[in-house]
Amino acid sequence: MPSDLMQTVVPGLIEHIPITLVYWFVPSVLSLLFGTLLCIVRVGRHNVLYWICTIYISFFRGTPGIVQIYLVFFGLPKLFWIFGIDINDWSAGIYFIIATTMNLSCFMCETLRGGYVGMDKGQIETGLSIGFSRTQNFFRVIAPQTLKVAILNLKNLEIDVLKDTSVAFTIGAVEMLGYAKGVIAASYGSGQLWILGAAAVIYFVMCTVLEIVFTLISHRMERYERRVA
Repeated sequence: MPSDLMQTVVPGLIEHIPITLVYWFVPSVLSLLFGTLLCIVRVGRHNVLYWICTIYISFFRGTPGIVQIYLVFFGLPKLFWIFGIDINDWSAGIYFIIATTMNLSCFMCETLRGGYVGMDKGQIETGLSIGFSRTQNFFRVIAPQTLKVAILNLKNLEIDVLKDTSVAFTIGAVEMLGYAKGVIAASYGSGQLWILGAAAVIYFVMCTVLEIVFTLISHRMERYERRVA
């Protein structure tokens, strides 16, 4: 089996790395945007929008991710059908990206909120005092400082998201593990230990690279801070 694995299965797994990365990258970018919006609401006044966002975040943080994927996969077409829109021809990957984005946005919000709470609020007042508008103050002061505090938690969160792409196959989205499961089923379970082991090694390599990237970003932020000081 090892020789057959190297010749057929491993190349197939490698071919599915790009789609696996898509299932990680797209929700990561979208959730950073939505999570930032949720964070802005959560650190603001306790109005109606604040409580709506709080309930939304509590639901997605308090229910299993796989259940959320099924709810989106089976429920979203029925919801759209009420408005006369048929989305049954959407690929399973789109539903996975939507569900992952909705889930990750909540965790992203709380991670960023923790970073905001941990930053020196005096810098916000300093930014306003030197003439920054609220928008300029957000992008030049609040966002960089929040990310600096939250970067390590973001690293752990993104690694978890990359690993969780492996559940996409449960709704028919074929990424690396989906391909591996298909090969195992076609061979009636023959060599499944080698196949799953190969998939595990590839996931490990990708997560290690991601961890290195975040570590370099963290060190760069610290070096910039020392230079300014």
